[in-house]
Amino acid sequence: MKRSRPRIGIDARKLTDFGIGSYVRHLVEAIARRPEASRYEFRLYVHGEDREALPALADNFSVVEEESPGYSVSELTRFAWRLMRERLDLFHATHYVIPPLARARAVVTIHDIIHVLYPQFLPNRAALVYARVMIRRALKRADRILTVSYNTKRDLVDYFGIAPARVEVVYNGVSDRFRSDLPLEERKRVAAKYGLPRPYLLFLGGEKPHKNVRNVLRAFAQARRERALPHALVLAGPMPKNRSRVKAVISALELDDRVFRPGIVPESDLPGLFAGADAFLYPTLYEGFGLPVVEAMACGVPVLTSSTSALQEIAGGYAYLVDPMDVDAIARGIVDLATDPSRRTEFADLGKRRARDFSWDRAAEQTLRVYAEALGERRPEAGGRRQEA
Repeated sequence: MKRSRPRIGIDARKLTDFGIGSYVRHLVEAIARRPEASRYEFRLYVHGEDREALPALADNFSVVEEESPGYSVSELTRFAWRLMRERLDLFHATHYVIPPLARARAVVTIHDIIHVLYPQFLPNRAALVYARVMIRRALKRADRILTVSYNTKRDLVDYFGIAPARVEVVYNGVSDRFRSDLPLEERKRVAAKYGLPRPYLLFLGGEKPHKNVRNVLRAFAQARRERALPHALVLAGPMPKNRSRVKAVISALELDDRVFRPGIVPESDLPGLFAGADAFLYPTLYEGFGLPVVEAMACGVPVLTSSTSALQEIAGGYAYLVDPMDVDAIARGIVDLATDPSRRTEFADLGKRRARDFSWDRAAEQTLRVYAEALGERRPEAGGRRQEA
């Protein structure tokens, strides 16, 4: 007997991951609010321990516990068999791995291709081969392809040779909790919770190589030598297994008492962490979008970021842009933002204006349109509908 509503499966196994996890949580929540979502039956596949991280959802959403890890044989076998049994009409792979599907249509979101562009950041050669094979397979299998920036779309077209018309750009949004009128009490609460002195500069994103933490530290040390800044530097985000490498850089630069590493900060504390900073530093080497940049902007914090990858697209004209490999340029930007209140105000105002361009509701609307097109419910517009940068 044919179901009255198409059944759409969404891979939410990375629900609590950084980056992709924020994308999945906010997108699903926004989709559930859209009236056109009532036309579908949704099944969310999540790890059992992550169920509590899901927002409240409508009755047409059901949660299925699926323990297959990402990037594993299990997701290509056990998870795939489950998807086939459940007779989905459409499956949305929220990262670049699409498990084998029977007759279901497929939508894939590819946030970036850092694994193939920067293989030196991968643990071994096998990881590079896996990334290439899985991305190429996803691009071939998907009925519709989503990316979160035109930069990633260009990377896919240039590296994998796919037709540009097959790729739809749907920007990430900014949660309403990130706002510039956050009460001073909330900023003080977060600073006290993590033992942060004021004033401080903030970096968020962990310490993986492409996050460029070492150049941030070198630039901060140089800025302090040039102007004797009173600021501390907060490096927030997941800690590496070997913490001694960054600690050695901090010690060599004589920054032991000026650098604070609070580790993972829950999303509920992030607005206060952003809003309490004099500036947000994010000169990373490569990003598919750079969500922390627009979150900081929404909080009214001036941003220093890179003139490369999607960061140029997202922040160009609205933030202080630097070459992430140029320590002198990063140091000059730090001095400028840390010592000149008028420059801070200028970039804070520009950033708040830019942050208004990013909406999870708009992302949900566009994603649901792509679902409808993949299901054959409506014809795509010629060349796809362009979202203005």
